[in-house]
Amino acid sequence: MEKTATFIGHGECWGVDKEKVRAAAEELIQKGVETFLSGGMGGFDWLGARVVYELKEKYPHIKNILVIPYLTFNVRNKDLFDEILYPDGFEKYHFKAAIPKRNRFLVDNSKYAICYVTHGWGGAAQTYEYAKKHGLNIVDIRC
Repeated sequence: MEKTATFIGHGECWGVDKEKVRAAAEELIQKGVETFLSGGMGGFDWLGARVVYELKEKYPHIKNILVIPYLTFNVRNKDLFDEILYPDGFEKYHFKAAIPKRNRFLVDNSKYAICYVTHGWGGAAQTYEYAKKHGLNIVDIRC
């Protein structure tokens, strides 16, 4: 957990500067982060996953892990990830309940979060608040 970061952000993230995300991820790698978790649900998740995939060329020791909320989750671009993780016990959740549970799993298993949250409603905002309450070191990415 000490060497793990996650991405928290909206599904719609038009105008996000990819270089800011890359710089944030690279700064965390310099601080010892070796594992990046992604939820794979929206635009910011996929941007983060792509950035980590590209950074693996320079930092081959880092891992890019997709955490899925349910087994029928449609995984696009499987090649971006070193591992696809389905957390133990998630089979008991209805698929709509599994998404917020997965988001809490991402936070509970990370020390850092790279975030793009611009409004106070929705799953990204709830996860962002949860991350703040749980003391994650947050790197805020804004346009």
